[in-house]
Amino acid sequence: MSVNKRKDKILDVAHRLFIKKGFHATSIQDILNAAEISKGTFYNYFGSKNECLLAILESVQEEGDQKRMGLLQGKSKQDEEIFIQQIAVRTNINSKYNMLILFESLMHLDEPIIKNFFDNQYRNEVHWIATRICEVYSPEDCDYSLDHAIMLLGMFQHFMYVWKMETGEEIEAEKVIQFILNRMKPIIQEQIQSSKKFFPVDWFSPQLDDISKEEVLTQLEKNIDSLLDKATIEQIDYIKFLKEEILSNNPRKFLIESIVLSLTNIFEETEMEYEVKKLVQLIEKYLNKI
Repeated sequence: MSVNKRKDKILDVAHRLFIKKGFHATSIQDILNAAEISKGTFYNYFGSKNECLLAILESVQEEGDQKRMGLLQGKSKQDEEIFIQQIAVRTNINSKYNMLILFESLMHLDEPIIKNFFDNQYRNEVHWIATRICEVYSPEDCDYSLDHAIMLLGMFQHFMYVWKMETGEEIEAEKVIQFILNRMKPIIQEQIQSSKKFFPVDWFSPQLDDISKEEVLTQLEKNIDSLLDKATIEQIDYIKFLKEEILSNNPRKFLIESIVLSLTNIFEETEMEYEVKKLVQLIEKYLNKI
């Protein structure tokens, strides 16, 4: 079994145990027994059960981010139907992996690393929705998009909760989002024409690491060069194209995002899949800085 597949197996087993037994009730020994690995193997990848949990959360979030990018590829940023599908991605991904059950078991977890993850995830989600609302409905005036993002997210969460509470069944996220947006569009237009906004426009901007753009570029070059030594001819063409675009004087963000999606697909289920995932995370930091 390759290194990457062994790590993926540990994450898959831990994920299932956290959902079945709850995070608190699952011990590292439970994971070792179910995954049929030694304690040393587990600690080769994770320093603690919390780190294992964080890797699961990051993996699910990354899959959602990639799905959102893919939906917009080749489409207009003002396409409302694409926007609706993109918003629904997070809910659908969470449903796919039973994440709500896991989240419930983490509600009272007092661990800074996990709390920081959820805080940053929420900030980034609100910021992303605000950015997309601006692109779809008011590209010339983004001053009110944060107000609208918080309204949309708040209403969406409560609509979903009330429906499930009263019917015991799930409802398609896309239907709820469309319903809310239809009623929000007049509010968006009216508020844009007014001079009042509730939240400062710079709140909830992405929380970036202290790493500089130059440091990101240096790390990217090292990671890309490492992949070039192992890749096939087809994979090398993608990697070289990505490197040239990143190092150009005017890197095109939309093109980099497109290449990243292609890279993720062609390296899927290869020995370099894990390295590519780490590279993608680094590229996301870079894109936030350009």
